[in-house]
Amino acid sequence: MYLLPELLILALSLGFILLMRGWFYYYRKIMIAAVEYVGENHEKTTITLKPGEHVTIRLHGKTTIMTTGVNSWISVRYKGIKQKIYKVRLINYDGDVELINESKVFTVNVIILKEYHN
Repeated sequence: MYLLPELLILALSLGFILLMRGWFYYYRKIMIAAVEYVGENHEKTTITLKPGEHVTIRLHGKTTIMTTGVNSWISVRYKGIKQKIYKVRLINYDGDVELINESKVFTVNVIILKEYHN
């Protein structure tokens, strides 16, 4: 009877460890695939968006947008549609894209990998 809480805590701890391990495994696979999306020759640009700041960039072809920071949510506006992204977004688009940090407190670093064109 006294063994039941200990077994329950052990089972929950083991389940949490396995869940986190699976999360890190698939997160790594997703990020590697996102970097490979633009090909081996790519241009890398890093932008720091302060709270409430927005930047317009020009894209041509395959692009990967990755965010880092405490608050990794940004909004992207292109084709007249505004979308929120978290961590990574793959885009195949020609034209202007607006990156918006809607946070009022946190700074977000945005890494943009563009397909290299001669």
